[in-house]
Amino acid sequence: MYQEVHTENIVERAHAPEVAELLQRFALHAPGAGGVSYEALLKDLMPRFGDDLMVCVPTEDGDYRYEHYGREITRYVGGSRQGERISQMTPQVARFTIQCYDQALTHGKPMYTVHRSLKTVRVCLWERLVLPTTSANGDRFLVVFSRPLQFREELLTTVLETSPSGIVALRAVRDDDGNIERTIIITANRRAALMAGHPDENLLDTDARTSLPFLSDAMIWRRCLYAIELRRNDIFESSFTVNGREIWLQLALAPLGDGLVITLTDISELMIANLTLQSRAATLALEIGRERATRRALSHEIGQREEREQELRRLAETDPLTALLNRRSFIEKANREILACETDGDDASLIIVDIDHFKSVNDTHGHVAGDAVIRAFADLLLGLVRPERDLVGRFGGEEFAVFLPRTGSAAAMRIAHRIQDALTMRELPTSETMSLRVTASLGVATRESAESFAEFFARADSALYRAKHEGRDCIRFAGADVAEAA
Repeated sequence: MYQEVHTENIVERAHAPEVAELLQRFALHAPGAGGVSYEALLKDLMPRFGDDLMVCVPTEDGDYRYEHYGREITRYVGGSRQGERISQMTPQVARFTIQCYDQALTHGKPMYTVHRSLKTVRVCLWERLVLPTTSANGDRFLVVFSRPLQFREELLTTVLETSPSGIVALRAVRDDDGNIERTIIITANRRAALMAGHPDENLLDTDARTSLPFLSDAMIWRRCLYAIELRRNDIFESSFTVNGREIWLQLALAPLGDGLVITLTDISELMIANLTLQSRAATLALEIGRERATRRALSHEIGQREEREQELRRLAETDPLTALLNRRSFIEKANREILACETDGDDASLIIVDIDHFKSVNDTHGHVAGDAVIRAFADLLLGLVRPERDLVGRFGGEEFAVFLPRTGSAAAMRIAHRIQDALTMRELPTSETMSLRVTASLGVATRESAESFAEFFARADSALYRAKHEGRDCIRFAGADVAEAA
């Protein structure tokens, strides 16, 4: 069973932002002879954090009993355990929990733990902050903040197990300095185990570099570390050998919490097919003058190859989450449009949009909801521009860019206001049952004569920075003496 226990650098390790505030409030209650006051701390924490708190009291036989069981914990677990004992949990989880609670009471210090839950309805991983206290009559109590780290819905499980791609989720294990020592597998579907050469083994809770042979490649491992630390997606191809057979994989990396989701697509057949296709095309080219049927076959094969190449080019130019232009492709196309505008003597404008407080969306509703907001916002932008002329790209995270060729500053500001008005009037769906209202900050610039794209972009980005610095949910124009507010 996956477990972590930490008494140092807790804030840096925790996922829930509430952990930092809980530790600050715990520290403010100066401990008496027996430790921090149970009554005072509970009175301080209950109004705001009570739904995520458990209160446990030790029993005479070495067990613990739940005196309070928060509503949010009840919702995730599927029922209240108030009045029950910890020993009634799954044996592995019960032993781990009792050991941690005993240690917290012995040392009188806050403790942060992570463990896998085995029999809850939805939750896969939990993080807990354990705060030891002493009541006025000398009884010991533990005030425990408990929050789920990762969910495993039935639909997600079905998708994982029926996916033709291998899917692996990793969690980083860090040393006391915050450096990643190794990664642990917290989810792996059967397809991933088969690709790794372990079709009959359970990869959960194992060291990722030991269980996944392609991670032994130093280059791939570095790219995984960069994806975790820099919080950015990555996609590339690589080959490795399993049981004497060379396998080509396309690896898509996506950060998730303090870890990573890796999607593995076996492209071995595609690589072989491309080599075969090249060989056949060469043979058919030699016979094209003698046989009409051969010419038709060659044309068909070449057409299929061109379609694949077009699809590969499309994938190389677009952001995988939103299907918008990626940064590199956006800049290339914008530079071509700038040359055309210069030739015709037309203006060009640029809008950079950043969703406000996007981190709180991920922290509050999860990364799946965050991805849904990103996709919905991309669709909103596409619906507000001229699809045959304007360029819309995602520059990473929650930042987007809209390039407006043959558009002056007044028209660009009108489009910027339309974007902001659209956000004001609608909520962005995150699922079939939930939607969120978000705001955005916008920086607008109109290109000056002989200005490079980099300089042009920097002015728009500076305007965006002013918009965020001056309160968010507003528009700022680069070079304008008076900024326009939404």
